[in-house]
Amino acid sequence: MSQEYYSIITNIGLAKHADASFGGVPLDLTHLAVGDSNGTPYNPVVTATALQNERHRVPVTYVVIDAENPHQLIIEAIIDETVGPFYIHEAGIFDADGDLFAIGKFPETFKPNLPSGSGKRLYVRMILGFASAPQVNLLLSDNLNYDPNFSSNVFDALEEKLDKAENLADLENASEARDNLGLKNGALTDLTGAVMAFAMTIPLTGWLECNVAAISRVVYAKLFTAIGTAFGSGDGVATFNLPDLRGNFIRGWANTGTIDNGRSFGSIQNDAFQGHQHSAISKDGLGGIGFFAYANGVTQPAAVSTTNIVTDNTNGTPRTASETRPRNLALIYCIKY
Repeated sequence: MSQEYYSIITNIGLAKHADASFGGVPLDLTHLAVGDSNGTPYNPVVTATALQNERHRVPVTYVVIDAENPHQLIIEAIIDETVGPFYIHEAGIFDADGDLFAIGKFPETFKPNLPSGSGKRLYVRMILGFASAPQVNLLLSDNLNYDPNFSSNVFDALEEKLDKAENLADLENASEARDNLGLKNGALTDLTGAVMAFAMTIPLTGWLECNVAAISRVVYAKLFTAIGTAFGSGDGVATFNLPDLRGNFIRGWANTGTIDNGRSFGSIQNDAFQGHQHSAISKDGLGGIGFFAYANGVTQPAAVSTTNIVTDNTNGTPRTASETRPRNLALIYCIKY
């Protein structure tokens, strides 16, 4: 017996193809079935109306016109890991009416299943040739995993619509494209003007160190539009200044509320202590605020100076410096342009 493997369109399939080609209802191919042909391979014939011994039938997941040959139809389906065990010798395509549209001789393939100890997902593809381009309802499954050639098919389709050199800049509606991909506008928010701390000494591409530098209003037009001259107007004509975050902490701007209100956006604030007083206590226990109590109980205006800071034997050695500051880590702040 010939060991050639091929597929043919049945007489029923040819009649429906002819009807669709002359203005009838487009072909609606819905299922693929496989069978074991009762253990004996055979050469399919156009008069067939069923497989010799069908073992499993699944919905097709892929029905498209061949991009390289408009007279060829590519049909694919998947038989998952739970189906089997049996041998496959034959395959058939059925339409929405349940009629056998095409039949093929399949290379002997064993289809195991998980309960048997070896699961295998089987992708079955059938390519059918026509004398004229088939009029058919095309199908791309919602489950992308069903199409073993999904990536190549998608990229081929995109290449027809988009110029690779444009890096998607030639999309007709970028916002709608993001929505269709489930990303929505918020997923790709423009971060121009955002400030972040970097654990490196050189900013990443697209970021500038916040070092009060005067930069071009033309070269960095997008950033200039975002922040303007809030941190300095540069030369007043061609440049503007970046914020200065060298050695500075960031504090939330009190555009509303009562804490730290009245400040201009982007302004620098020096370090400071909240106003306060200290009490001075004499050896006999008398004391006062702003006055020193002598041992005889007579209070006099204080003329007392403090000595060097010493430990209280509880909280460790005091740390002093030329500024007031919390414990901190030195990183660089950068702004997105």
